[in-house]
Amino acid sequence: MVTRRFVGIAVLVAMAGGALFVSHAIAQEPSKPGELSRTLEAANLSPESKVLVRAKGVEAVRAGVAEGDVAGLIQRGVGRGIQPAELVSLLDVVVRAKRQDLPVGPVLDKVKEGVAKRVPPARIVEVASRLSGELATSRDLVHRAEREGIRAEAAGERQRATEAVASAIGRGVPPHEMTDLSRQVARSGERATMSRLELGAQVTGDLVSMGLSPHDASQTVGAALSRGLSRRDIEGLRERLGQELKSGGSAEDGAKRLREAIRSERPEDRGERGQDKRSDKPEKAEKVEKMEKPEKPSKVERPGR
Repeated sequence: MVTRRFVGIAVLVAMAGGALFVSHAIAQEPSKPGELSRTLEAANLSPESKVLVRAKGVEAVRAGVAEGDVAGLIQRGVGRGIQPAELVSLLDVVVRAKRQDLPVGPVLDKVKEGVAKRVPPARIVEVASRLSGELATSRDLVHRAEREGIRAEAAGERQRATEAVASAIGRGVPPHEMTDLSRQVARSGERATMSRLELGAQVTGDLVSMGLSPHDASQTVGAALSRGLSRRDIEGLRERLGQELKSGGSAEDGAKRLREAIRSERPEDRGERGQDKRSDKPEKAEKVEKMEKPEKPSKVERPGR
């Protein structure tokens, strides 16, 4: 009995000692610094500047901006010689977009683009802030479109539509024109989807870039959407307008002819969404088996011949 008790105590002591050893080893292992910390440690900044930039970087990460994106922006900014206070202002415009629940990717990309091109930081902040405003307007428009019946069928569709509408607004399409385009999509029944709104916004912005007025561009794309044209055909509006412009007429006249052609065309996709394009054609009736012709009666000779 005594021997068993001694063995049990010895085992417990050994386990406790092992646990203490493991705990000590874990405590001695240095914790790995995050990407933000590593970037700041390597940055050619004074200790005071590092504290300033770190505070804003941590704020950005806590707001929900990916740490890798924050660290990357700091690294680029320091590499381009941007002053710490200016770097903080660049991070701040990204943080504000995130806190407004806006898609932060386009804002971050715009800031990175400005840094890469050595645009003055104050100008970068101005442009990125304007983009944030366009995204906020677009987000509200997309929310309203959703209430009017436009639905998101897959993850990310709502955000992509928001970014596409904001891009169109940034290219000169007024919000009220985008609202009208959205209503054209909402009235298209089974085709009232965020992906169609995204497509319409993209092509409208492209037509404006080709020289069309925002009104003519949105009306032309709206005509295609309301007629139920396929994605390929709506994307093809750019090429068709280009052909009209090559003929020597004005952009407005070309758009007018294009709208008339769209309204006179029969849409490729009728019927239920997802059906084969040929499904709106009536099926050919089965061939009716031809009846055999009755044999001709033999000629009766006339009397007197």
